[in-house]
Amino acid sequence: MKFARWIFIAALSMCATTAISPATIAAEPTGRITILYDAFGADPAMTKDWGFSALVEVAGKRILFDTGDNAEIFEKNVKAKGVDLTTLDFVVLSIVTPITWLD
Repeated sequence: MKFARWIFIAALSMCATTAISPATIAAEPTGRITILYDAFGADPAMTKDWGFSALVEVAGKRILFDTGDNAEIFEKNVKAKGVDLTTLDFVVLSIVTPITWLD
């Protein structure tokens, strides 16, 4: 799970540095991250499952990071949080592949 969070942070950094100017971020220091899919959350309205998804709202931009592992659970959780995904600025999809060592 820590690996997925590092990918998340790296992807957000890349989006923020390429699409949002530092002046814009400084002018609007507040942002919001809404977790839409994970296995460890405390919200009883959310279905827990292995995977991750978050809606990041910063500097007037809405970025969806990943969609979890199951479309039905993702849809249920999005509805439970009351999130509108029709006005996204970016979608970041990560791919985690197993590491294999060649002999």
